[in-house]
Amino acid sequence: MQIPLIIGRNSNGEYQQIDLAEIPLLMISYCEDAQLRNIFKALQTISYPFQSNNYYIASLRKCIQWEINIENAYLHYKDEPDNGNIPNKQKLLKLLNDEIFRRERILKKKKISDFKKYATLNTWNKDKLTYQFIIVDDIWDIIVSKPKSLGLSLMRIILYGPQVGIHTIFTGKISFRNLLEQLININPIISKELQKKFGIPEPKRINNLGNELILTAENLVFYKKAGLMEMDKLYLSGNYQ
Repeated sequence: MQIPLIIGRNSNGEYQQIDLAEIPLLMISYCEDAQLRNIFKALQTISYPFQSNNYYIASLRKCIQWEINIENAYLHYKDEPDNGNIPNKQKLLKLLNDEIFRRERILKKKKISDFKKYATLNTWNKDKLTYQFIIVDDIWDIIVSKPKSLGLSLMRIILYGPQVGIHTIFTGKISFRNLLEQLININPIISKELQKKFGIPEPKRINNLGNELILTAENLVFYKKAGLMEMDKLYLSGNYQ
């Protein structure tokens, strides 16, 4: 199953896309609201074979701009929590970690370790699972949020969610370069989680875990794959519809 997302056009004017089913973590940096609106509007038009709600931590204004339907999403509004359907970040992250655990049990029972394979068998599966996304606007807000366990909950979603079809998208107007270091400084147990997953030495940079999409004021789009030092491709941004 592919989840194509158009991210811009090349120098020949041809639309270029990425497959979100193959990207466990996507970081969108240096972005403006109008560019994000196009991307998340496209995300909501993805055709799933079965209904699936995504998870959002963002301001009410951002969700309105992104045209997020509260009836089809798990939403925590950072600025107006009473207007969302999830009252706080902690509850939303717990809800998602519980869903990861539920999916792990389902796949283990079916003796299937590859989520993509499970998803292709949805027609015959009693428990129909498809890809879900957690979208966090201004990820640095979680870094300074209390309780400190928020960072650990988020890291567990990043590390274990992809195995069961749950992927993460961060947005921000600054670079994510020091994100992982900040998370570890606040909650050192995150290093243990990384070592459990990757061994020693554990990853030191967040860009070793995910791909980065950089949207510039000059209307250019840089796309960098996980673990690469250089930008992989350069696109001209445009209408994502």
